[in-house]
Amino acid sequence: MAREARGIQSIEVSGRILKALVERCKPMMLKELAQEAALAPAQCHAYLTSMRHVGLVHQDAQTGHYQTGAFAMRLGISWLESSPVASRAIHALKKLTDETGAMSTLSVWSTAGPTIVHINSGVTPTALNLRQGSVFSTTGTATGRVFSAFDNVEAVRRQIDDELNTPGGSNRSIGITLLRDEFEDWMERTREQGYSTAFGAPIPDVNAVAAPIFDADGKLVFVATLIGPSDELPVDAASGEVRKLLDVTRAMSSNANAPEKPGHRNPEEDA
Repeated sequence: MAREARGIQSIEVSGRILKALVERCKPMMLKELAQEAALAPAQCHAYLTSMRHVGLVHQDAQTGHYQTGAFAMRLGISWLESSPVASRAIHALKKLTDETGAMSTLSVWSTAGPTIVHINSGVTPTALNLRQGSVFSTTGTATGRVFSAFDNVEAVRRQIDDELNTPGGSNRSIGITLLRDEFEDWMERTREQGYSTAFGAPIPDVNAVAAPIFDADGKLVFVATLIGPSDELPVDAASGEVRKLLDVTRAMSSNANAPEKPGHRNPEEDA
């Protein structure tokens, strides 16, 4: 049996630090990050300094906490674009934007929350200044509510609690502020319909509809969203745009590896 080639220890140590940041899915203090990566704080700080210089990590100027950086996101996006499921989804959403004129976005869950990894600009400009890397509220947007409804991992649950327990909501993401009862009503509706909508909020006169894309194991991997002026993008149960988006997301979920479509119900009337 061939011996495994010798690696570069500093890269492996950096990998442990990044793994800790990704698995915790939240900004971390130096002390807790060093503990998670099994390093002395001084040693961890030295690695973080170099990783910050190349954009693999970002340090908040006010709190001093660390999280994954812009270059780490670019690496992730590069991987996503080479993924067959992501490639099909990106192509399908581009076609959907061409057909409907609405903006379309593809989002993943990141350490910051629901994050746009691909965007197609719509025909009609909106007041939303969205771009690759923009972060949605987990509780106060259609995109975020799909993650909340269908991705039951600890990081999502923690983000939900943080937003609902923060007066005025989070100022680091796009979205409205909901009370817990209101949010639970949205969760019930989203799971029942298999998608979520937004009517003129968080931006007046702008609607959105978002739906999940699952992998072959039934795990939520992406959320696809259409966004447009309310008079051009109806998101009621009879909307053709809603139907087209669901056709795309269900096809993507089916093609992930399994021949059968996920068992979501057809759109029903929005309450």
